[in-house]
Amino acid sequence: MPNPPPKEDTWAFQPIGAPFPPSPVKCMGEQNMYVALWYKHGKPIHGRSWNNGGVVECSFPYKQAELTTKQQLEGQIQVLQYVGDHNNQGFWYEWIKYKDRIEKIDDKHQLVRCGDSFPIFWKRAEGNLLGYVDNKTEEAWFSFNGKVLKQVGPQLNDMYIITRNCIGGPPSCDCANCGSGPKVRVERDEWMDIREGDAWPTRQLVKALDKTLDTLPGVNPDQYVALWYMQGEPVMGRVWNEGGKVAANFSWFNNEYTKNVGSIQLLVHLPDNLRGFDYGWISFPEAAKFGDKEWHPVHVNNHKGDISVGVVNVSGGKQILAKVDVRNEKYGYGYQGKEHTASAKSCADNTTVLCRKAKPGCKLDG
Repeated sequence: MPNPPPKEDTWAFQPIGAPFPPSPVKCMGEQNMYVALWYKHGKPIHGRSWNNGGVVECSFPYKQAELTTKQQLEGQIQVLQYVGDHNNQGFWYEWIKYKDRIEKIDDKHQLVRCGDSFPIFWKRAEGNLLGYVDNKTEEAWFSFNGKVLKQVGPQLNDMYIITRNCIGGPPSCDCANCGSGPKVRVERDEWMDIREGDAWPTRQLVKALDKTLDTLPGVNPDQYVALWYMQGEPVMGRVWNEGGKVAANFSWFNNEYTKNVGSIQLLVHLPDNLRGFDYGWISFPEAAKFGDKEWHPVHVNNHKGDISVGVVNVSGGKQILAKVDVRNEKYGYGYQGKEHTASAKSCADNTTVLCRKAKPGCKLDG
């Protein structure tokens, strides 16, 4: 069955410093970078937004300045949103190389744009960026760390732009209309965006040890893997179903965060026919091995650290889901108003780490 007529893109109005709207659109391969839009004197400019402490921060290039604050951006921006799938939207988002745009863009493969601005994603060793192209000049503008960068001509060729593919669904879609036949296996973890207090999701999530834990007093024993950001650092923690809504707990720098954490991400347990890997809960010594190994920790890496998640054994034989720094042999979890940590042998002897193993013919991405 073909897709319905494609809807318009949805740009949700977003106050800076508030949690993200539901289902924001990430940049390709990015864990914490989203497509954003701002208007200045009626002129559209695309930039990037990200989660910090559960709320939106952002960066836009304007003339020779990077704009990031509420005052500079007049209070609010817009964030690209995609709720549902190709069966109700009539399209799905696909990133293509800038140099392929003439060949690939047509009435069924439409460029995401607002006026003369369209988003462009620059993969670079120093850190990836999302900026915009001025369609009149074919100049691309990016901003970071108080600076603005301009790229032109052949410099744009291997950058990526976002399009609306109006034909069918994405290669890994397993909806009824796409059928249950062979799929392109997903080789990276899938994290869904949600907010604390939202309705508990219907998608299957990755559960601690795949079972109900014998956990600490007052803690929900059905714990699921979650991700949050604080000061640019990825922070793993736990979520649970509290009366049909998402409740969450994270710890960072000796503090527990369990109310008003805002926007978070949950690790989705994709169906077996879509995954190019299997999940397993593996002992810390095996997960931490260097060199060739079968099981690799699920992790989120950025310039401030590389964080994983695991279940730790604590006093009295109890267990709880925690963030795990495999590289530095340290774990932490929030409980009773503070962060509880252990390191070195205490961590290695008492931690089981969530890992992935590639299926035959597949490789791990990310």
